[in-house]
Amino acid sequence: MSIAGLVILFGCLIGLLALIAAPIVLALLIVGSVLRLVLFVLVLPFRLLGAMIGLGLSSVGWLLKGPVFFAGLALLFLLVALPLLPLLLVAGAVYMIFRAMRPRSAPVGRA
Repeated sequence: MSIAGLVILFGCLIGLLALIAAPIVLALLIVGSVLRLVLFVLVLPFRLLGAMIGLGLSSVGWLLKGPVFFAGLALLFLLVALPLLPLLLVAGAVYMIFRAMRPRSAPVGRA
């Protein structure tokens, strides 16, 4: 038997093996896809429930985080406005003095 004959025989053997294995591999791929789909459908309610619980917990977190954020913002505003308080008091007093010094206008439409 020559080397060319062995190569042809080996090629035919690999082809026969591929012809036998291809339907089995294809069937296994189809079964795997169907099982994956069935498992996805079975697990879907639990995934939706988990998503809803996660959404609820995150909204509770945002609900608790919001007032804390605004309290911190108010504290920063207070810390910035506190040194300006004497200037605001002086400006308010000057405004009240100038407003009191202004003459009153006569009422309109009185007969």
